[in-house]
Amino acid sequence: MGTIRLETKSIFKNKKLEKFVGINEVDIRKISEASFYKLESFELDTQALKKLVSQKALEVFHDPIVHGIQMEEKENSNKKSPDYVVEVGFRPGVTDNVGNTAGEALLLLDIKCTVSTGNLFFMHTDSDSKKIKKFASENLGNELIQTISIYTHEEFQKIHRFENVKLPHVVLDENPETSEINISISDQKLLDLSHERCLALNIDELRYIRKYYESSEVKNERRKMGLPENPTDVEVEVLAQTWSEHCKHKIFSAEIEYNEGDRNITINSLYKSFIKGLTARVSEEKKIDWLISVFDDNAGIVRFDENIDLCIKVETHNSPSALDPYGGAITGILGVNRDILGCGLGAKPIANMDVFCFSSPDWPDSKNKKHLPVGLKHPRRIFEGVHRGIEDGGNKSGIPTVNGAIYFDRDFAGKPLVFCGTVGFLPALLDDGTPTSQKEPDVGDRIIMIGGAIGADGIHGATMSSLELNEFSPATAVQIGDPLTQKRVLDFITHARDNMLYSSITDNGAGGLSSSVGEMAVKTNGATIDLSRPSVKYPGLSPYELMISESQERMTVAVPENKLCDFMSAAKKFGVVATDIGEFTDSGTLKVLYHNEIVANLNLDFLHESLPQMKLKARWDGPKKRKHWSPAPKREKVPGNLNNAFLDSALKKLLSSPNIASKESWVRRYDHEVQAATHIKPFMGKSGSGPSDSGVIWLYPHGGERNNAISIGCGLNPRLSLHDPYLMAQFAVDEALRNVIATGGDPEFCCLLDNFCWPDPVLSEKNSDGDYKLGQLVKTCQGLYDTCLEYGAPLVSGKDSMKNDFRGKKENGEEVTISVLPTLLVTAMAKTDVTATVTSPFKNEGDHIYLLGEQGAGLVGSEFCEFFEMESCLPTIDPKKNYDIYKTLHKEIGNKRIASCHDISDGGLLPCICESSFGNLLGAEIDLTAIKNGNTVDLLFNETPGRFVITVKPDHTDDFEKCFKNLPFTHIGQVSSDKKIKLTIEDKKEITFNIEDLLQSYGKWSSK
Repeated sequence: MGTIRLETKSIFKNKKLEKFVGINEVDIRKISEASFYKLESFELDTQALKKLVSQKALEVFHDPIVHGIQMEEKENSNKKSPDYVVEVGFRPGVTDNVGNTAGEALLLLDIKCTVSTGNLFFMHTDSDSKKIKKFASENLGNELIQTISIYTHEEFQKIHRFENVKLPHVVLDENPETSEINISISDQKLLDLSHERCLALNIDELRYIRKYYESSEVKNERRKMGLPENPTDVEVEVLAQTWSEHCKHKIFSAEIEYNEGDRNITINSLYKSFIKGLTARVSEEKKIDWLISVFDDNAGIVRFDENIDLCIKVETHNSPSALDPYGGAITGILGVNRDILGCGLGAKPIANMDVFCFSSPDWPDSKNKKHLPVGLKHPRRIFEGVHRGIEDGGNKSGIPTVNGAIYFDRDFAGKPLVFCGTVGFLPALLDDGTPTSQKEPDVGDRIIMIGGAIGADGIHGATMSSLELNEFSPATAVQIGDPLTQKRVLDFITHARDNMLYSSITDNGAGGLSSSVGEMAVKTNGATIDLSRPSVKYPGLSPYELMISESQERMTVAVPENKLCDFMSAAKKFGVVATDIGEFTDSGTLKVLYHNEIVANLNLDFLHESLPQMKLKARWDGPKKRKHWSPAPKREKVPGNLNNAFLDSALKKLLSSPNIASKESWVRRYDHEVQAATHIKPFMGKSGSGPSDSGVIWLYPHGGERNNAISIGCGLNPRLSLHDPYLMAQFAVDEALRNVIATGGDPEFCCLLDNFCWPDPVLSEKNSDGDYKLGQLVKTCQGLYDTCLEYGAPLVSGKDSMKNDFRGKKENGEEVTISVLPTLLVTAMAKTDVTATVTSPFKNEGDHIYLLGEQGAGLVGSEFCEFFEMESCLPTIDPKKNYDIYKTLHKEIGNKRIASCHDISDGGLLPCICESSFGNLLGAEIDLTAIKNGNTVDLLFNETPGRFVITVKPDHTDDFEKCFKNLPFTHIGQVSSDKKIKLTIEDKKEITFNIEDLLQSYGKWSSK
């Protein structure tokens, strides 16, 4: 066996490291980075491997124009040596994408070896090793998945790193066994068992399992099969995964006793009553014929086109992203891509969306960092890691990222919310006339696992995501996705689908084989698999680990026996690993073998249908005062005598605030052009700085009709949930619909998705206000139902994520709980005519500017009130009137009378006008004296929904005003060319803003 080490370093400075220079904690004067590669070959000795790589393969590891490369010890140069060297590498078993890719590249050069990678950081500092260790663990690596070694420069020179080369290898028991789990124990011991194994089962569920296995009928049946009376560890783990909140959505399916004032009602499942019930009612009342599959597959399927069907899904990956921001996010986006790939008979992803809720990366800073609880990652690190994960997942998979949002609030410091969404398409029919939205495995079909191998990473992901986050959250739940492997799987599945080589498909999501095989088995009423057959990353995994591991890039496919040879041959051609692990049966059970010995046999009715419905209590008695886990920032008082200086300062403060400021520098790291069908991009205008309300994808390049497109938008306003959760839902629905309308989307052909992320809504000893949080959830569902009904917009898919709380301690030992703001994200997708779309930037000097919709009132819950103190009220919404506006606006966009359109959201009217000016650097002359609001600050900054700033060419204004004569609109000004916004307000008071100054404020946060 031979091993060698290479190190490469760019000759240019790493700008990403510059932010660390001069920070107070470690007083870094200079920091630089190098990459290392460890190679191991079982066919060559060290000298032969080194010689072969030197002669044939150095280009795999470096670009000689921009990198230096080192393969052996060198004497010190004259340059000043660093004080410390930090080495960061992956722990055994963690996916190393760069190493895997390098290994594949070497194989193309006929060099077969394993590659492990990592980074070196050279630090010039006067700080001691203790501070360096803390800094490195917080900023340079993640000890859950990486090893972090700290050396002084002298120590680093003595470790002989080019000679003592050791790769990280997983060492497991060579003869893993299945264990019997004794559940004939006390309630307390059952709870201890659930905690120790991270089962996330409550005492009622544990008792139910105990009672089931104690029945004489079950005991007799198990005795006949050679199984122990108690369940095996495989059976217990499969039950825990299947019954987890993450997979079973027990809270949304619960029977809820709801109290509001004098009203007491019983709700039998929020999901059935408010989600499925809404879609069924809207579909019937509007006689919708374009809903192909809803709430029945991996994603919702709609038909906005004669040639292709569209599927859409949005998932959450909150807990994994809190543990490892990069790994959590990349597995989130790749996972929802697989949801689309496993939808129907296999859809091709054509667009990604992402929405993040974070604590501000600028908080807490070095002055108040003591308020960040022990064990939490700094918000900036979470932001950067999550962003990079989404970027790598989408870009390397060749899928454009076209829409999204980032929302900031301190209450997302405990758990970030990471929403990942994907849109895909299916040909409506296969060549033999089979609808691609239908999939049915048959008895006798082979069960084939394709894609990545199984590893210990991703074990207990589903159950861990069903729990609050704390210092004991398992490291095995962390995964890192491999987008290149997934791209191969995607290409192969598309080929196999078109050649009709399989009958059904789904992804190995939460719970791995346990969920994919367990759910597909319901269709035939049985399945048998052998866990010794799947491909693995390393030997020694126990049967239960093989069954529930969520290691990424895997799909499960049902292949008819007579097509198995062709399927396997095609997989090999595409470089995709495919293994035959069993067959679908009609036995009524999920039977699991390991080397032909039975290790589990689960009745499918017991597994999927028997779980007792939770019974919960909920109450709503009005909003509560927000409890801050950290000191609230001071707000500035609004002067009684409004002056120009205050308005100028207030506008610039809002434009530079994280929730409103441009995210352009972050968004442009995503590829939104790949696949060449992105019609409206995230930023538009000659300057490229005008934010779009929604992304638009042209469907013709994907096989759709020539003029067909889709608009994709989103809406959320978590802060309103603290004041009125019903209104919060109304805002979210309206904003999502408003976003797609603003670019040309048709409100009559618009579907919505709901994603709920909630703090623990179950009343318990440690969660004394759980019934109140559940009351907030009920109110939100009511608001969602009523507003969607008014808009005639069906919900086609969704997801809920509960228990988004962190419980830990501050540095002084004080206990702290951080719960996320109750959050509803609504995503909209609307049919659009690609020849009749509009964007947000002002287009031409002289165009008339209108405020479309009510003038609005109420600042409570607004971005303005985060910075300024002022008496006000909640804004209101009139969905019926708004929908009339939306239908009329869509008609006018189709008539080509609208030059620009931008919805009014965060910050209100004045920031909206600014954003419309930024795209083409055109000014505006705005006169608001005709609007009798009574409060100028309210008029400029309230966020009442249902409103737009639009521009109309002078020769179209008469027709425009006739069209809207029965709806609210106000002519407020004209577009100018002088790069200034001239604003006239009450008492004819005038103030002028320089657009380039405003644009600088708008871009400040993004450039940090």
